[in-house]
Amino acid sequence: MVLGLATWSQASATFVTYGIGPLAAIWQQDFSLSQTQAGLLVSVVNIGPLLSMLFVGRMLDQYGERWIIGCGSLLLGLTMGLAGFLSSYETLLFLLFLVGIHYGTAQPGGSKVVVQWFPPAQRGLAMGIRQAGIPIGGALAGLCIPFLSIQYHWATAVWLQAALAITGGFLFLFIYRNPKTKETETKEDYRLWDELKRLFQQKPLYPLLCSGWFLVSLQMVLVAHLVLFLKNTIEVSLVSAGRMLAVSLFFGMVGRMTLAWLSDTVWKGDRIRPLILSIWSSVIGVILLCTVSPYLPVWTLFFLCGWLGFFGIGWYSLFIVEVAERSSRRSIGLTVSYALTINQIAIITAPALFGWLVDWQDSYFPPWFLLTVPLGASGIWLWSAYLRDSSPKKNCEKTIAEKKSF
Repeated sequence: MVLGLATWSQASATFVTYGIGPLAAIWQQDFSLSQTQAGLLVSVVNIGPLLSMLFVGRMLDQYGERWIIGCGSLLLGLTMGLAGFLSSYETLLFLLFLVGIHYGTAQPGGSKVVVQWFPPAQRGLAMGIRQAGIPIGGALAGLCIPFLSIQYHWATAVWLQAALAITGGFLFLFIYRNPKTKETETKEDYRLWDELKRLFQQKPLYPLLCSGWFLVSLQMVLVAHLVLFLKNTIEVSLVSAGRMLAVSLFFGMVGRMTLAWLSDTVWKGDRIRPLILSIWSSVIGVILLCTVSPYLPVWTLFFLCGWLGFFGIGWYSLFIVEVAERSSRRSIGLTVSYALTINQIAIITAPALFGWLVDWQDSYFPPWFLLTVPLGASGIWLWSAYLRDSSPKKNCEKTIAEKKSF
């Protein structure tokens, strides 16, 4: 029940934020926007979590998940619903910023729910199922929003987003309860800045955070620009491009569960090996996407989008679990929020920067290339750091023992 609530809450919130990508293609036509302006619509919704997640993480550690996640979803839906009444690009930007502020409760809150309720042996799969709410919400957005916008009006799609987010918030508030056995721990106080300084000094986290930075950049570029890339370069219809994005997100959902389950069973709690596999598979997928010919069969595009979704989006559960398992019990929310805040900088800049490079070069190839090079380099760094660990299994057991001692 807890896992279902966390997944539904995440899916409904993501239906709002990932829906901005397909909506950006609609708004680009209605408001006569450039590629950079369209990318900025996706970026601005992610500025809010950058400013709010650290404070949200501290509140989660002190007060638990119920009210933080539930009220955040309600405010997210109410704010997004107002966008259906707007006709100004500037006002829309400001409203999407507020949407992002409220979305900042979803990711760290849902991740802490999983860590609180599930033991390490089941945590990967549980986190994979919960994180699958992100591509589920995104896939539904890719399917529904272009269709509703063309058949009716884009405001109809926006109001559907608002309704689902509000429903998710009410469900979480009415059904979820913080685990009683963890109540004293979640209310334990600590100084925010002292805990952040401790996190800054954790140098073994750096390769992991760097890989997360570039992987999430790829993920957001896919969400923001895949539809536009397929429409403008491969010359597929807007509805077909939306379906391909939906396929990518669907396989991202499958990847988040499958890769996380494999890390629990085949790799015995090792999250790094499947994470590195995801990095290099994503690099290969992007290279193939850049070189695809418009004359190839349509199924090859669907296959490539599915491949990129499985690895380029399916990696996220591994990353979140690895970060959470390296944190102390008293600061799970803050540690996850710290990693997500760093990622948020890439989430904000990547869509707009990618769009600017497309406008500048009048081509998609240089931006794709500039994304794959540092992504591959981060994979080499992470693998090197992993090899320097002489006994990863022993260190994993040590980490679990340390967390039990808190």
